Amino acid sequence: MPLAGRLLVGRECAGVEPSRRLIIEHPAISRDHVELRSEPGRGAHLVDMSTNGTWLNGRRVERGEPIPLRDGDRIELGDHQLVFRLRHPDEAIVDEDRMTMFDVKVVPMAIVVADVVGYTTLTELHGGAEVAAVSDDLFDAVRRLLPGHGGTVVNYIGDAILAAWDMDRDLEAARHAVTFALAGSELAAERAASLPLRGPNDEPLRLGWAVTLGESASGRPSPTRQTVHGDAVNLAFRLSGLAARDGRAPVPVTEEAAAAAPGAAHYGEPLEPQVKGRTAPARVVSAGKG
Repeated sequence: MPLAGRLLVGRECAGVEPSRRLIIEHPAISRDHVELRSEPGRGAHLVDMSTNGTWLNGRRVERGEPIPLRDGDRIELGDHQLVFRLRHPDEAIVDEDRMTMFDVKVVPMAIVVADVVGYTTLTELHGGAEVAAVSDDLFDAVRRLLPGHGGTVVNYIGDAILAAWDMDRDLEAARHAVTFALAGSELAAERAASLPLRGPNDEPLRLGWAVTLGESASGRPSPTRQTVHGDAVNLAFRLSGLAARDGRAPVPVTEEAAAAAPGAAHYGEPLEPQVKGRTAPARVVSAGKG
């Protein structure tokens, strides 16, 4: 099917003229699942709008973000695969090739959460708009690191960013998550040092990080939001809320995640911090560059 301007792929694609839509009947496909765009001078892009997700060459893409397409790219949705083919610089087509895929709703994931330290105090000192602007700047810089580590932003939640790796699709998910957290921590510290925003003791803005592993289920509370649920997600948020505070290391990693990525970092001695809402303490190690 030729791609000229815009092509909407989904189960219904209501209100879109037939020449600009590709209907795929499958319960895992959203009514409006993914949009393919071709713009003069900008090439072709993909924008995911789905509930169950879209994968490009085996990696789940961030929802709502334009992702560049290249000749031969594989776009997976539901139990279908679309192969993007470039005829010449001004003309592109999408060929449909059906293939069976194992559709799972609960999958093992590597989770990374980064959380702004002292967010409430900072907003009290500087105002919400200034803190939000600086936080957005840091999170945008961190987000740009993710493609190089194979991860996907799942959501931004107030003063935190949540990223995930599907361990069924990425056998190096744990290593990628740990190396991303370390790179993100280093980048955020470098950028924060040059920003005018300071804490009550004149300290630069800091982020607390956490890396966990575990089964997670994805959800969609609204058409524009995605969430993942599970103990690994809850634990990552709790640990990131402890990290880089009261003398603690900025990047705690659960023992399970460290064991799955032994060469990704230099790990400290095991600790058992008390985590709010858990009956047993979590076993974690601090991660640093080896």
